[in-house]
Amino acid sequence: MIQPFRFYTDLRVRFNETDAQGHVNFAWYLNYFDIALLAYLHTLGYSYSQMLQDGQDMLYIDAHAVYQAPAYYDDLLRIHCRIGKLGNTSMRFDFQIFKPTVEHLVATGEITVVCAQRDTYEKLRVPEVIRQAVAAYESAVQG
Repeated sequence: MIQPFRFYTDLRVRFNETDAQGHVNFAWYLNYFDIALLAYLHTLGYSYSQMLQDGQDMLYIDAHAVYQAPAYYDDLLRIHCRIGKLGNTSMRFDFQIFKPTVEHLVATGEITVVCAQRDTYEKLRVPEVIRQAVAAYESAVQG
């Protein structure tokens, strides 16, 4: 079994996220990843709102999901997120979605972002505050 990442957020599947087959429509998984990504940044202490206030932004340049098992209306999903790669101007966020009640892997995926100046979209170095926060959070001993 895949080992879950340290950070996670829970989400309950809503009826409108399901399709005619009765399971979560494939497109919703990218939305779930985005929810976890923003919650992860908040946990690091540098929220997306703060990033915008600092005149910086993240441009999503690549996203994909791999579907392992279906999820259904009212299922509780645990969405794990971490930084999988930290480049000069880009970051790759990695995701795992589980049904925690049965420890069942539902999906995995990635979103790659480029850091940019908010007004001009000129590439910027990944903010030092994020680099430091990721290093501190991910290396912290779980208690």
